[in-house]
Amino acid sequence: MILERTAKVINSGIAAMKRGIKMKPTFLNYDKPLLTAMIQCPTKEEAIAKIKKSLSFGADAVGVQLCRLKKEYRNLKDLKEIFDACDGRPIYITSYKAGESAGYTHEQCAELLLLGLEAGATLCDVMGDMFDTKVDLELSRNTAAIKKQMELIDKIHRLGGEALMSSHALRNITVDEALLIAEEHEKRGADIIKIVVVADHKNDIPKYIECIQKIVSRTDKKLLFLCSGEGTIIRYIGPCFGVCMYLCVESHGPLDTREQPLLSRLKPIRDNFSW
Repeated sequence: MILERTAKVINSGIAAMKRGIKMKPTFLNYDKPLLTAMIQCPTKEEAIAKIKKSLSFGADAVGVQLCRLKKEYRNLKDLKEIFDACDGRPIYITSYKAGESAGYTHEQCAELLLLGLEAGATLCDVMGDMFDTKVDLELSRNTAAIKKQMELIDKIHRLGGEALMSSHALRNITVDEALLIAEEHEKRGADIIKIVVVADHKNDIPKYIECIQKIVSRTDKKLLFLCSGEGTIIRYIGPCFGVCMYLCVESHGPLDTREQPLLSRLKPIRDNFSW
């Protein structure tokens, strides 16, 4: 399985080079689960400062939520300056219909992703309900929407990027529902499957560990499985069961996701675990 994944990364890189595209740092091949520091800042200056502090605390990768960045900074020059601060680490970007992107169409969200990819990001977050509305589990079942999602993912790949597909179920889900989401993400061409759930009780934690293990055993895709509510411990221990990375923060500012653990707490856990 590891050899197959490594071969895919290498083949993807060779294909990109043949198209004249510079290879980017990858989220698909590493020795330990990545410590990915999430950045939710409204200005270029704040984002750069938070990135630099995150790297000083030991972040392996950076996640920039472009939807939080004010519109005046959404241009190639400013994004390149922000991404240059990542100092060669792989960059994950999101473009949700939230924050400064409230009122955006899905097409506008997709355009922002592609701009971020051009500016130097590697991993683009394609929402499971992109090009659709009012769907359960944030997972479109609409044929036309799915076709557009697959076309976007294909374009990301052709431009030398990697694609994560996300479904923020934001409720308690069953093992079967988790497997369904993972299967659909894989069919649509995602390199990384991202599922965000809620635990109503601590008794839900074993079920979500089972979800992680079953998804990992049934696919050769990477998995990012996150939990809120009474199951935030999954954000600390998930990688022990197969989750590909930690989403963390350098500190909890006004825009940061409170459930995302502090980098300073996660790093000793990750570094002292035998992988």
